[in-house]
Amino acid sequence: MSSTEGTPKPEPTDIENFDPGPDPPELSDMVGVSQDITAAADAATALGGDYAPAVAIALAGMAVAGGSKAWSFYRDRAEQKHEQEMQKLKMEAQSQGLEGQQPPPCKVATAKMQAEVDALKLKIGSIEKKTSMISADFDGEDVERQIKRMKKRIDELFEINEQK
Repeated sequence: MSSTEGTPKPEPTDIENFDPGPDPPELSDMVGVSQDITAAADAATALGGDYAPAVAIALAGMAVAGGSKAWSFYRDRAEQKHEQEMQKLKMEAQSQGLEGQQPPPCKVATAKMQAEVDALKLKIGSIEKKTSMISADFDGEDVERQIKRMKKRIDELFEINEQK
């Protein structure tokens, strides 16, 4: 005796007169599908034709990848990644024992710039020594005028000397 003999067979259901009861919830309400995706599916359905399912999938993909929730996800992810990098740099600095000090490459650059500043200070000091001999009320244009007068006087003297 088999086990199927004792089991009653279900009666076939009349599909034409079947009453499902109150309106069942939409699948998009149950799953929580974004409005962008449902709008894309509706647009593909309205388009119709043989390619409607492919268009619906493509539009839904675009809605998911470029929707408002996707952009907020991408923004949040970028902020989190930045914060992780900052924390990583802090931990590296603490593990090196720097505790607010400059890292070695920065120390080398600072020492190089300090040497250049010291060399410039020496050059400025030597220039100040040379210019200190010139008085504060020195007028270079006045000296040029005097030199021109002297040249004229010398030329006049040569002319007088040649005439004799």
